[in-house]
Amino acid sequence: MIDFTRAALRIILISAIALPLLACGPSSNDGNIAQSGTVIASGTAAIGGDFTLKDETGATFTQDDLIGQPSLMYFGFSYCPDVCPTALQKMGALQANLGDDGDKLKYIFISVDTERDTPETLAPYVTSRGFPKPLIGLSGTQAQIDEAVSAYRVYAQKVSDPESAAEFTYDHSDLIILMNSKGEFEDIFTRDSSLPQMAGRVRLLLNQEG
Repeated sequence: MIDFTRAALRIILISAIALPLLACGPSSNDGNIAQSGTVIASGTAAIGGDFTLKDETGATFTQDDLIGQPSLMYFGFSYCPDVCPTALQKMGALQANLGDDGDKLKYIFISVDTERDTPETLAPYVTSRGFPKPLIGLSGTQAQIDEAVSAYRVYAQKVSDPESAAEFTYDHSDLIILMNSKGEFEDIFTRDSSLPQMAGRVRLLLNQEG
C-alpha cells in the first residue's frame, strides 16, 4: 500500500475502501461474509476515539493509555482458528523486523467476543508463541466493545456456527491499525501489506515523532 505522511493524511480522503473481511469460521459457506462500509481518514481522523476496556490483568485501559507511544491495534477474538493468530504473528514478526524500534510501540489485541474472552482467558492467549511481546489483550462488555468497534470503524458480527461447540463465531475486519503517540490514526495495514512495507511506514512515523 502507499505510505502516507501525517501531512498527507490531513488532506486526503480515503472513501469507499473495500477492506478485506474474513470469517473466522465456516460462515463463509452460508453467505454470511460481511461487506465493508466506508472509511474516511482526514485531518480530524475518523478512525479512533473514546473507549474503556479491561486488559488481561483486569486493569482499566482507555484511549488515554495509547498516548505516549505509537500503537498497532487488531480486533479479533481468541477462538479464531487462523485469521487472528496469523495477523498477531505478523505483528510479532514486524516487532522483530524493527529491531530496537519494535520496542517503541504498543501492541494491542481487542477481542470482540464478549461471551468467551475475559481478562482471565486472554492472559495466557496474549503470550502465545510468535505474538508481540508484550501484547496487551483487551476485553469488555458488549456496550464497551460496540463503542470501540464504532470508534475504530471496524466490523465485527456474531454468526452461527453449527460445527462449533459454542455454536457461534465472528466475521470481522482483518486489519492492523497504526496509531501515533498522540492516540491519533496514522495508517491501516491489510493481510496484503508486506513486512518491509509495514516496517518502513512505522519507521517513518517514529522518525517524524523524533
